[in-house]
Amino acid sequence: LVRDGRVFSETFPVRFDEVGPDKSATMRTVASMIQECACNHAQGIWGRAQSMPADMLKDNLVWVCTRLHLQIDSYPRWGDQVQVNTWFEAQGRLAARRDWSLYYEDCRPSAPVGRATSVWVAFNLAKRRMARIPQAVVDLFQNQQLCDEPVMGPDYAVVKLPETGPDAHVAAFQVRRRDMDMNGHVNNVVYTEWLLEGVPESMWAEYELKEIEIEFRAEATFGETVETRCDVEVYEEGDTRADDDVKHMVHQLMKQGDENPKTAEVVRARTYWVKK
Repeated sequence: LVRDGRVFSETFPVRFDEVGPDKSATMRTVASMIQECACNHAQGIWGRAQSMPADMLKDNLVWVCTRLHLQIDSYPRWGDQVQVNTWFEAQGRLAARRDWSLYYEDCRPSAPVGRATSVWVAFNLAKRRMARIPQAVVDLFQNQQLCDEPVMGPDYAVVKLPETGPDAHVAAFQVRRRDMDMNGHVNNVVYTEWLLEGVPESMWAEYELKEIEIEFRAEATFGETVETRCDVEVYEEGDTRADDDVKHMVHQLMKQGDENPKTAEVVRARTYWVKK
């Protein structure tokens, strides 16, 4: 804990099983780092094996991430040391924002790896729905949050993510026990992995993934089959985002066999790719 206990800093080595054929870390690796750092920050504040304050535990509440935006400047390679810093800011009794900054610690101390921001809400485990953050917890945040330092800048705004089209590339996965987290649903890092498995090989061959923006909409649990859909985002003529050197892809994770659109859609996402 640094900066008067308002920022948590941790260093992660890039391990052998966290890199691809080019010896570079993957988006899943970075997503796993920031998740671990956030959880260890919680333990540093509230005690070992505690991911939330006592006033939430007694009401059967846990933290759930509803949105994550992760940007990569440079993928670390096998053996690199990555320093991850994280902090949060309360946003009333409905949500809190958590940010991360990532840097090379060893040979490039000032070079950024990337950054991320997220939105978190309180979730009632018994009722399986969102809840208000207890006022006692909001008051507690006053001595633990870092205000007015959004990692994406003061003008950052959440944008609506589109659906995939009828010609989307499709792949399916069955939820395994190893995919589950402590709260009884699929771990957020696993969703990231599934989203990217739906990307065609031609995209991986020509472009490098630089950003992922994810909206978590529903739960997936053990035994369910989840379908990942991926499509290139198409813009109207004259749109400044239409560029051959940059590709935007839209993604959805859907539960197979669920006819209700509100519960069938588990995740919606957009990824940003730059030509190699």
